[in-house]
Amino acid sequence: MLSLALIILRLIFIGTTMIIDDEAYYTMYARHLSPGYIDHGPIVGIVIWTFTSLFGENGFGVRIGAVLMLSGLGWILYEFGKKYFSKRTGIILSLLVTANILFHTNGIIITPDAPLAFFTIITIITYFKAYHKDPKYLIPGGILLGFALLSKISALFPAIAIALYPILNSRKREFLKDSRYYLSFLFAIIVFSPFIFWNAQNGWAFFAYQGAHVSGKGGWGTFLELWTGLFILVGPVLFFYAITKPFEICLKHKERKKNSDAVFYFSLVGIIPLIYFLVHSFFSRMEVNWPAPVFFGGFFVCGIIFGQNWIQYRKQFYFQIIYSLILIGIITIQTYLPFLPVHGKNDITNRYYYYSSFDDELKLYFKDQLGDREWRIASNNFQVPSMINVYLKPKLEAVCLSINYHETLYSFLYPDSMLVNKDLLLIWKGKQYPGALKDYFQTITKLNSFESKRGGSVLRQYTFWLAAGYKGKIH
Repeated sequence: MLSLALIILRLIFIGTTMIIDDEAYYTMYARHLSPGYIDHGPIVGIVIWTFTSLFGENGFGVRIGAVLMLSGLGWILYEFGKKYFSKRTGIILSLLVTANILFHTNGIIITPDAPLAFFTIITIITYFKAYHKDPKYLIPGGILLGFALLSKISALFPAIAIALYPILNSRKREFLKDSRYYLSFLFAIIVFSPFIFWNAQNGWAFFAYQGAHVSGKGGWGTFLELWTGLFILVGPVLFFYAITKPFEICLKHKERKKNSDAVFYFSLVGIIPLIYFLVHSFFSRMEVNWPAPVFFGGFFVCGIIFGQNWIQYRKQFYFQIIYSLILIGIITIQTYLPFLPVHGKNDITNRYYYYSSFDDELKLYFKDQLGDREWRIASNNFQVPSMINVYLKPKLEAVCLSINYHETLYSFLYPDSMLVNKDLLLIWKGKQYPGALKDYFQTITKLNSFESKRGGSVLRQYTFWLAAGYKGKIH
């Protein structure tokens, strides 16, 4: 009943809120399907393309794939837990994921994190079956791993743990003599190979971009900010069983009986990503969703321990679920009826309103005042033109100029040379003159300004400028 209620909540949510700018950007993936992109693999674009083909390029069509993946994952976890442990464990595993705000977000916002969670967790389950029940699951596990890697490259860290498991567990060393063990990873590489070929043809753009993208300055401040945020989001109980408990389990594994192999496997799956993200987050500034693979093993550890020792741990389970449901409730209510004393960027639900003027005021202006000519709209980041493309649907797709800004999908779709000497409609955040771009155009003339509001309060301002005679990037 709880799972059904959450599914209904997600369906209502995706149909009644604007998509956010990242989702709009990935919708451009779906418009321009490719084996690879500078930011991520193609799976998120394929998922969006599948459902927008059925339901149209709107909030429901763009996001329904995320709802189905998370809902399907909940059912798969229940069936897995019930079959290999107990019905109670199945219920615990399912709810630890579907009723957690970190994973709930994957069910209402379509980003690469949604297929990453779906395919990586199924991969972890399939390799568990192979190692503990029947080696015939090795090849299917490798194929699923390929799809996980095509979703987001961070699936590599659980993959390393999966590969290390029979090496570190003396009771599973026979798998090192099984050709299917090696073939499974070969199949993963084969599935992943279109992305590698795309990169080889495009100057290894993804790897160059990611190398620069994750090297932002970090330190104690950003380190504490990231892990404190994760502690609050995932909940203290699940956080403990994902961050602390796996180390204890792995250190004491040799002293334990054979029936502890399962919890050791899932602990290892969490520890390898954890070590990477712990170390790297001290040197680089990370977004809170990046270390999500750390928890893919943790909730299995939590679910198995709770299921096997229900009387001892049931209060912790109830606390975790109630805590998570309260967070989901707060975020949902705040989205529709803001009641928390937070403002601006501190209110994360504002992201559903930052572009509210695009769907009405700006759309009408573009149609009524500028509709007699096919204009190319441009901005200097990927978010604004993506929202323009989804909500205004101009005949000529809006583009990102990327002047003193990193390359994006638009850099490959519309190279700078295609835009030189063109007159562009420049949309700029705020009302100020876009002085940073003045040297790149012959003239820049103001046309009109728009305000995105929420409940009467102005969240963001945007201004249209006629930017004539684009000169191209100056190096």
